[in-house]
Amino acid sequence: MCGITGSINFKGLPADDTLLKKMAATMAHRGPDDSGFFRDGAVAFGFNRLSIIDLTGGRQPMSNENRTIHIIFNGEIYNFRELRKKLEQRHTFATNSDTEIIIHGYEEWGERCVEHFIGMFAFALYDEKNKKVILARDRLGIKPLYYSTIGDELVFASEMKAILAHPKFDRTPSLSAISSYLTFRYPQWDQPVFANIKRLPPGHLLTATPKGMVLKKYWEIPFHAKKEDRGETFYLKRIGELLSKAVERRMQSDVPVGAYLSGGLDSSIVVALMAKLSAHPPRTFSIGFPEDGYSENHFAELVAQHTGAHHTSITLAPQNYIDLLPEMIRIKDAPLSIPHETALLEMSRELKKHVTVVLSGEGADELFGGYGRVQRSPMDFKKIMFAKKFLPPSMRRIFLTLGGAGKNIDEWLQTTNLMEHFFSVYHWIPFEEKWSLFTSDVNQELRNDAESIHKWESLFESIKDGDPYDQLLYVFEKNHLACLLDRLDIMSMAASVEARVPFVDHELVEFVSEIPHYYKLKWRSPFHQIYAFFKDSFQASERLDTSKDILRRYAQKLLPPEIVNRKKLGFPVPLDRWFKGRTGMHAHARDILLDERTQKRGLFKKERLEKLLLNPQNLDYDFWGKKVWMLMNVELWYREFIDKKQ
Repeated sequence: MCGITGSINFKGLPADDTLLKKMAATMAHRGPDDSGFFRDGAVAFGFNRLSIIDLTGGRQPMSNENRTIHIIFNGEIYNFRELRKKLEQRHTFATNSDTEIIIHGYEEWGERCVEHFIGMFAFALYDEKNKKVILARDRLGIKPLYYSTIGDELVFASEMKAILAHPKFDRTPSLSAISSYLTFRYPQWDQPVFANIKRLPPGHLLTATPKGMVLKKYWEIPFHAKKEDRGETFYLKRIGELLSKAVERRMQSDVPVGAYLSGGLDSSIVVALMAKLSAHPPRTFSIGFPEDGYSENHFAELVAQHTGAHHTSITLAPQNYIDLLPEMIRIKDAPLSIPHETALLEMSRELKKHVTVVLSGEGADELFGGYGRVQRSPMDFKKIMFAKKFLPPSMRRIFLTLGGAGKNIDEWLQTTNLMEHFFSVYHWIPFEEKWSLFTSDVNQELRNDAESIHKWESLFESIKDGDPYDQLLYVFEKNHLACLLDRLDIMSMAASVEARVPFVDHELVEFVSEIPHYYKLKWRSPFHQIYAFFKDSFQASERLDTSKDILRRYAQKLLPPEIVNRKKLGFPVPLDRWFKGRTGMHAHARDILLDERTQKRGLFKKERLEKLLLNPQNLDYDFWGKKVWMLMNVELWYREFIDKKQ
């Protein structure tokens, strides 16, 4: 919806209006329709508006009647009409905007107002009377919010580029974030790639007063160590109710609404519900590649025909990736996490010609078990733990080899806990391989990712009493989803488009977290479950079981069988094909990674990079190409943001 930025300095000089406007200008794409500013000595707010609700009356910054509370807000409060009915009994409204709900909600409930909101939001609220500024972020982190302390000044913004515009900001890179990015494709926890910037965690408030800052958690994804089985019929009925409500709420808009449509299960369900809930055919958009096996346009068109949607499809070529990569990194202020971010930006630019709001299917895979290769891997972990608990060492290798360990037998034998097993199946560049690429100076500073691994240990410790399947489903919802939401927001807003995610509805998340895992990842039959003992999770997933089974069963009444029963493709990009051989992409990678400028940086060993480039690894899902692409991203980010010091 918007871009917000601000400055708080309860101990120093008044805020600088000129600087604030410069910071806000860096995010003009997030709000091309309007802008506004507020300053009260120590506190200053800047705002860029993308008008969605109450086009004429929703200007920001917005204040209450006696101008003692002031707010800037990015996002949507979907239940604002219901809340307004409650609040109108005690408060006077001047607009029809959902922004005003936050102001009067704060007057009524204080900081606990966030517990009443259903939606996506990042806002800054200044309580002038109590000399207090509250920064808040929605429960699951759909909308971004970054902050940094510069001397006595706290600055914040929807995007890091606004903070980078501050002349006193120190751009020191965070090696821990870069290392985390290379293994998990996204810097984990609250540390982005700049050491002096933090992300406000999802479900948190940051309160700033003259006494200092306090970070508070108001919501957490629920984890149920024990679950009551209430039956498939009950779960299907409730999923249908909650998902329909989530889609209907996200269709509220005073501007045209459309949908991303990959042709996969999740986006297809969203489009089918949009068609069912609206009197008008939805506008849908998809993108693909010319290479065989890397385009879902056929399936997207099938869904569009089935639902009556007006569909537009786009095709991308390798040259788009070469040309757009530096621009994309500048847009994101960070290395790109997912190769198809380029495709997402191009699709957003196309759909902006037709709509301003778009619904997307992010969140379903994390919630319902769509990443079978990893989320099915507790099957392997349970074999390992059985062998270690009940078999003598001399028998373990035989048992685990029989149980599908294959070339991973030594790794399985060394595994002592679920976190270690998780690391072995969930990575882009594995820890050991990454450490071999880093120079000794980098490894010495990182101490083998000690700080990051400690945080992972704390996470797994907090859920240790649950079934390993439920533990990994929880970890995906908490950690993996953040990457997808971040790239969705940044690439859609770069095209001045607001993306909404029905599957990331906190009421839906709370309910589905109660469903036993065997309704999500379901064996095709008792025979398939027995046969799976002789396979690992990669071989068993989507061959011997069905991922997202309960969601597929719900989708049977909405979509053709060809879509309901599809295996997950995951918007792949043919990076292996593009990087292998004497292609333009391969030459481009060599020019960047083996360049003298790259080597002087002291991050990576040249000989190890050269070996990686000259010896393509035979990995599934273009993982060798993804490694090369991510390493290129890191170097290009350094050139754009550290070398230039814009």
